[in-house]
Amino acid sequence: MKSAAKRAAVLGMLLAAASVVFLIESLVPPLLPFAPYVRIGLANVFVMFVIYCFGVRDAFVFVLGKNLLTAVCTGAGFTVLFNLAGSLSAYLVMAALYAFAFPRVSTVAVSIAGALVGNIARTAVAVLTTETPSLFIQLPFVGAFSVAAGVLVGILVTFSLKCLPERLTKFK
Repeated sequence: MKSAAKRAAVLGMLLAAASVVFLIESLVPPLLPFAPYVRIGLANVFVMFVIYCFGVRDAFVFVLGKNLLTAVCTGAGFTVLFNLAGSLSAYLVMAALYAFAFPRVSTVAVSIAGALVGNIARTAVAVLTTETPSLFIQLPFVGAFSVAAGVLVGILVTFSLKCLPERLTKFK
């Protein structure tokens, strides 16, 4: 299989897996009842994997594709704002840290930063759409939850990068 075809096939499989994980996670009741838009973000395992193995440019297209695909599958127009705001802001922070600070900054730290920024962005969208600035009072709880979720995702990415064979992780 040609290199470009293999690359596209692997990215397509990762996109499908990330979308399925996102859709399954969206069926789980909110872990923070007072902030139902806050998620663990297990699909970020795939986003970070693409950043590390394919690069930030491919990861940007990947994030947009994941959001488009999941929006089409769920048909939920309003939640697209939350998902897109969280995904893009998390991606920007993770890509910047990877590009400018990795390996001085660990994969877990990159994941924590992405989770924090992504969930803060979702809270900001909630404040803007409901015109309720008092929702910002949730940020300490959202932040603590984000750190825990970021640690989990970061550990999963670290294990994936270390345990998968090189033929599945070297695409740059």
